[in-house]
Parts: sequence; structure tokens; C-alpha cells
Amino acid sequence: MLNPTYSAAAKGPDPLGLVFISHTAMLSRASRALAALAGAALLSQFPAFYDQYLQRLGGRLDQARIEIARVEDAARLEHLSLEAYIDVFLRDAQSPVRRQGRVMQAQASDLVRLEAAFAALREAPIATRPLRFAGHAEVPIARAALDDFQPALPLGTEGLSYALIGMLGGLLGAGAGKRVVSAALRRRRAV
Repeated sequence: MLNPTYSAAAKGPDPLGLVFISHTAMLSRASRALAALAGAALLSQFPAFYDQYLQRLGGRLDQARIEIARVEDAARLEHLSLEAYIDVFLRDAQSPVRRQGRVMQAQASDLVRLEAAFAALREAPIATRPLRFAGHAEVPIARAALDDFQPALPLGTEGLSYALIGMLGGLLGAGAGKRVVSAALRRRRAV
């Protein structure tokens, strides 16, 4: 049972002018705050991940250039262009030779794709980087970058900008989630 003096004070006007907040409202505010913090923390890491991904992509691009340079050297020794040299392999009667032609063809395609992706990502303005990343991401490279990702403290303008966007996204997500849950509860009560 409540202390009578506390009970009487609780029923009367709040002497300190404090507004009592219901548990539901407190939970709602807490969940929005947590969503905002989670969004800020998550998105603030994007610039660091982007840089680490770009370094890996650049390394893979360097390797592709080395591989194609070797094939181009062999083609020059035969007085052929790269395409003509690969075509000799592709038209050969022996399966292992044709298979090697397909490997060289894939290496040449990889080089073109990696060069385009690297240029697009390196030149991307800060605001468009997430969209450019989504359009040019090499999944195996992204997975490897994520596996070895080292979080960074986002003290620069870019990291703080992404943190703010993440915070707003978290708030929007929490608001949308609240509306979905409220609608589901209303439907359940109506049944």
C-alpha cells in the first residue's frame, strides 16, 4: 500500500510542475532515441567502409591490370591484338585451350568492369556515394571488406553528415515501425 502522504500528493497537483509521462510514452521516446542512435552509429561508419572497400577494389584492379598485361605481352610476341590472341584460343579444337581462352576473355571483361567501378566510386561526390556503391559494388570484394572492417570514429564532416542522416533514418524507421505496430494492434482489437 502507498504511503498516505505520497498518495495524497500523487492525486493532487504536481507541486514541482513536473509532467508525469506514461510508461508507453517513455518507451516510445526511448525506442525512438535508440533507433536514432543506432542509425547514426551505423551510417556514420559508411565513409570508413567505403574507403576500405575502395582500397580493396583498387588492389583487385591492379591485379587485373597485371594479368591482362601478361596476356597482352604474349599477344605482342605473336604479333596479334589482345582480342585476336584470345580468339585463337577460343577457336581451338582442344577443350583445354578453348577453356583458357574463356578465362582470358573473362579477365579482359573483369578489367573493364573494375576500371569503370573504380573510376565511378573514386569520383563520386559524398552525397551520391551510397547510390554509386550500390550500383558498382563487387559482392566478393564488399564481403571481404566487411569481414575485415575496422570501425572508425567519424570526426570529419563526411562521417558526421552520414551520422546525422543515419539518425534521421533511424527516427523515420522507428516512426514507421510504431505506425505498423499500432495499425496491427487496432486490427487485432477490432477482431
